[in-house]
Amino acid sequence: MLTDVFVPCEPYVKRIIRVKVSQMANSLNGRNPGGRGGNPRKGRILGFIDAIQDAVGPPKQAAADRRTVEKTWKLMDKVVRLCQNPKLQLKNSPPYILDILPDTYQHLRLILSKYDDNQKLAQLSENEYFKIYIDSLMKKSKRAIRLFKEGKERMYEEQSQDRRNLTKLSLIFSHMLAEIKAIFPNAQFQGDNFRITKADAAEFWKKFFGE
Repeated sequence: MLTDVFVPCEPYVKRIIRVKVSQMANSLNGRNPGGRGGNPRKGRILGFIDAIQDAVGPPKQAAADRRTVEKTWKLMDKVVRLCQNPKLQLKNSPPYILDILPDTYQHLRLILSKYDDNQKLAQLSENEYFKIYIDSLMKKSKRAIRLFKEGKERMYEEQSQDRRNLTKLSLIFSHMLAEIKAIFPNAQFQGDNFRITKADAAEFWKKFFGE
């Protein structure tokens, strides 16, 4: 049963789950490769698999160096180009991905400009929050690209599951933009200056992001 996935996840268990989930995704991707003739439940199942993959993601993120950030920008740019297809007929209303991703790109460029010398850039690339953020942004961008690859013509149907998944991703990108602007106001990390009133959340923040 799918609910069996949600078990206490030690690192080795996470690796096993990631392999199994990857096998599930590959199995689904190999079926009905055509556009409209595909399984109508496929988009929902792949969305569920994505959620599991996020939950059991890699135990440790790599450093978010300039090369990694620039790779993420390329993925974001590809998402923007896919969303600019006139057949998609995106409405210019929140969450509007064609505004959100360019704004995210601009803020990340501003952050890198503030950490321009090698010492500051090394400090930024090892910042735990920034590493997690860039890793998540890259994953979400890849997921959006995969939506277009798997959904094909269904992406142009406003009520399709694939299109709803794109809307959900747009909302996530919107929250991520608001978050990076809050944590890096004026492009400088201020995460250690926040005061969190809920005890559990405060302990989590202190543990992973410092005092």
